[in-house]
Amino acid sequence: MMASTMIAARHAIKRLPLRQWTSMRHLSSRASSTLFDHDSMRKTTWSAALMAAIAVTSSALAAGTTALAEGNTDAEDEDDDSTKILNWSGTHSVELARGTYHEPETVDELVRLVSKAYREGHHIRPVGSALSPNGLAFDSRGMVCLSNLDNIIDINKDEMTVTVQAGARVSQVLDALRPHGLTLPNLASIAEQQIGGFVSVGAHGTGAAIPPCDEFVTALTLATPSPHGVVKMTEASHGQLFRLARLGLGGLGILSEVTLKVIPAHRLVEQTSVMTRSEAKEKLPTLLKRHKHIRYMWIPFEDAVVVVTNDPENDLPLMGPGTEVDDGEGGKKKIVTVDDLRPKYSRDEQLAPLRGLLRKLLENKQDTSSLDEETINGMGFGDLRDVILASGNMLDPDHIKRCNKAEREFWMKAQGVEIAPSDQKLQFDCGGQQWVYEVCFPVGTYGLPNSNSTDFVEELLKEIETSGIAAPSPIEQRWTGASTSPLSPASVGPQEYESYDSQNALFSWVGVIMYVPSEDLDPTGFRREFITQSFKEKYCKLVRKVGEKYGIMCHWAKLEVSGDGDDGVADSVRSHYGLSTINAFNSARDLYDPKRVLSCSTLDKIFLPSPSNE
Repeated sequence: MMASTMIAARHAIKRLPLRQWTSMRHLSSRASSTLFDHDSMRKTTWSAALMAAIAVTSSALAAGTTALAEGNTDAEDEDDDSTKILNWSGTHSVELARGTYHEPETVDELVRLVSKAYREGHHIRPVGSALSPNGLAFDSRGMVCLSNLDNIIDINKDEMTVTVQAGARVSQVLDALRPHGLTLPNLASIAEQQIGGFVSVGAHGTGAAIPPCDEFVTALTLATPSPHGVVKMTEASHGQLFRLARLGLGGLGILSEVTLKVIPAHRLVEQTSVMTRSEAKEKLPTLLKRHKHIRYMWIPFEDAVVVVTNDPENDLPLMGPGTEVDDGEGGKKKIVTVDDLRPKYSRDEQLAPLRGLLRKLLENKQDTSSLDEETINGMGFGDLRDVILASGNMLDPDHIKRCNKAEREFWMKAQGVEIAPSDQKLQFDCGGQQWVYEVCFPVGTYGLPNSNSTDFVEELLKEIETSGIAAPSPIEQRWTGASTSPLSPASVGPQEYESYDSQNALFSWVGVIMYVPSEDLDPTGFRREFITQSFKEKYCKLVRKVGEKYGIMCHWAKLEVSGDGDDGVADSVRSHYGLSTINAFNSARDLYDPKRVLSCSTLDKIFLPSPSNE
């Protein structure tokens, strides 16, 4: 049997049951971390039932190594014939023949690899932390990962920028900025992305006046498989090419260095509340203007929307959370007191609905051997939800309704106010292994949002609840400003002149999910297969059907194009961006990747046939 090196990149591993886990970072021993319960931020013990998921992965990891020989980025173990990479959500994997997966130790080594790939026409697709749910960075013909190129090069407080090697993870950058009193302007839901991937796929946070993360880039360096070699770019030096390259999907060169805008570090006051659907719709225009960050979590089959807002501690809206006091200048301001932070319900009371449902499901299955009371009581919200879902038929709407009802009851008791540094509050628990489909669409302007944000979700929920799709909670909704990157889903498109509408354009991002059981709970893989089929053939198609009139575009890291490309998705993407943008990107590829050695199947299907490698 062929031996292989397994590279698991699931962020979910950090939540799964293990007292301590060495983060392999593609099996590099340079990074290790102690697991924390995301619900309490304390070291925790984990359930024996869930530990099997880690055991499967860790056994595979222990079976292989990727020791790097000097001047050679391939595994030197002669018994290792291939490298297998699994993405974070466990939904995509790729296997590469020996000698086609690389982890350069230096920038010079990276440049040599890219130059060789150009000369010989060999593929060298860049991959970051493999967090994209659709495996966008995967290509079995050849890949390169910059996990070893993770230096923080410069922190410039005068220009308010940070320059890093593209393999640095977002969390590393945040850690480096913290002693300087700085942070990044916004974050996606997790912070384990490499910076190169973070900007290349158009990651985004939430905030009606804050653009997606590619807009933070002020300069970049590309190693290109072309006669141009290493190319340094800024808006001033390259204009449109710079905007194409910063959200370039890994198709214009391998990012080796990135300069990003930073802002002063600050604490955020987070308020969690639960509204009815009609309340959430009515209040949205006001909430978008009032709060710096806001996200909605709609709960299918329940008249409930979890609303999470975040605002700087020193700039709280008067109509927001906190206690009103005199500001010393004849006016009023809000502050957060100990009383404001005191939860109404204890953690045990908050989790009681989830624990109760889990106990009932286990009792009905007559299987309580793997989950005793101590184990159940040691689980946080995310782990309870994962196990509850997996304890029943995950495609049965009635089972999902019970899960969603228990989740609503949890959130009703979890309402309240918290305060923490922004880099903690802007991250949140995404749950276990899952399929994700997220779309973006215009919803007016910051000053005058239209009703499309809630119209789209209400129509989607109506279709879900009448068609019997087993839609787990949440349907997550966030908002951003526009991006000037032509390939951003939040791009306003080519503009001859900037206008108020283009400068203040508002976009909504809506994501749907279906969780899949871990390997220990589905050893045959049949459950995952059925869930995958239902998600792609029913749920995603429903989102596209409902979203057509709203002008939706899928997040690049969550875009699934069928193997034969005849599902209409590639055509819809080309139609969305228009011929001028598609041609501009292909022209840039002709310039910086003429042999298309950086491409992958998704790019090939959307941007049409590649030139010959000859």
